[in-house]
Amino acid sequence: MSENKQAFLVGWEKLKKALLDNPACRNATGLAESELRELLDKIDELVRKNAESGRASAVLYVDGAARGNPGPAGAGIRLETEGGDRLAEEARFLGETTNNVAEYQALLHGLEIARNAGVRRLRIRTDSQLLARQLTGRYRVKNGSLVTLWSRAQELLGAFEDWRIEEVPREQNKDADRLANLAIDRAKAEGKL
Repeated sequence: MSENKQAFLVGWEKLKKALLDNPACRNATGLAESELRELLDKIDELVRKNAESGRASAVLYVDGAARGNPGPAGAGIRLETEGGDRLAEEARFLGETTNNVAEYQALLHGLEIARNAGVRRLRIRTDSQLLARQLTGRYRVKNGSLVTLWSRAQELLGAFEDWRIEEVPREQNKDADRLANLAIDRAKAEGKL
């Protein structure tokens, strides 16, 4: 269990103790002591289940963009629950690189975010045909700069119990696309270009 989860559980135990042991806190809930204990037991069960399991599954949207190819590049990452609730979102400026490298960089950053969030099963969505087909083995990785990125992706993917990648139309990846372009626009506005 991660340090953050352990710290959260310690904080939860302190809150629970304060609610049960401190009459002012207990009275502030408006519940009878037996009702409060029952409610806290149910919450406790949910808190512990979540802390032990992490996020079971999630959807990762990734996109890389380069203006000029090579040119100023950005990575867009959006991690969601299967139900569509946002877990994380990032717009990351990558400096000057190619579009294909930017696609891989977006994937690598997204995989790290998903791993750190405790995701065990991951569905990856990208509008990059090259990225999707290289990761599934339909295309060989020929470009030397992509071989290293592909290897790192394979290493990170090994941390998940299960994963799959889906090639989707750009319209279904618009949030990641927006974030990738936002990263470039921000860098330009900040004088980094």
